[in-house]
Amino acid sequence: MTMESHEEYSEKLALLAAELLVASRLAGRQFSSLPVQVRPRTVEDGYLVQRVARDVLSHSGFGRHGGWKIGCTTSVMQEFLGVESPVSGAMFRHSMWHGQHRFAVAPPCVLGVECEIAVRLGDDLPGGGQPYSTGDVADAVSAVMAAIEVVQDRYIDYRALDIPTLVADDFFHYGCVLGVEDESRDPHELGDATASMSINGVDVGHGRGSDILGHPLVALAWLVNNCAVLGTPVLAGDIVLLGSVVQTQWVDSGDVVVVHNDMLGDVSASFSTR
Repeated sequence: MTMESHEEYSEKLALLAAELLVASRLAGRQFSSLPVQVRPRTVEDGYLVQRVARDVLSHSGFGRHGGWKIGCTTSVMQEFLGVESPVSGAMFRHSMWHGQHRFAVAPPCVLGVECEIAVRLGDDLPGGGQPYSTGDVADAVSAVMAAIEVVQDRYIDYRALDIPTLVADDFFHYGCVLGVEDESRDPHELGDATASMSINGVDVGHGRGSDILGHPLVALAWLVNNCAVLGTPVLAGDIVLLGSVVQTQWVDSGDVVVVHNDMLGDVSASFSTR
């Protein structure tokens, strides 16, 4: 089987790719690569696989779709992963926690943490007209919060994988811990938020909201416009992780991670073998 044009990447191929990614994810085993016959060739193909995989995961115990993570919205993360523009992945309700959570470390897969700013949407943003502006998306935000994204290196060598495959697999997403929701904060203020992350009491990095594409609302507008084009609109109730202001830190059993956001408060995660 060969693919000579983008148009030939069909729903059937996307389903085959999604089933392989989901099987590896559910089994907790390291993933090598997709067979070339079903591998997404473009980022758009990757999003098609992601959409199909989202349905498979939802019916395999992951539960209802709960929102989106945006990756590579800061120069530090783009340099770290070798990506030139933002990417997004799906999140599920079953892997969202509030305030704090203990995660099980299950080798051979490795967990990491990221220092995030998050929002909850109060309105549907289906697209279909002019692209949404930062003002449009700000009006749709009903709450803002600090967050930790927990990512998972579930690959034998993620550096050897192409970006479309990583997009297809939700770009490392594993779960998140969300801070207290602030429903009174003007989302335009998020550019001035400063945040730091510590592991076992040791500072491992800090940043500010303006590190996220110049302003977190720029990242949110990018997401909703991209999702509208892909036919997977951002909806009321969705949680969106807007990006990490600190480079990904890989963790071990026994580690305790705290994100402190001067505007939005604290959130924490701990890691153990059980």
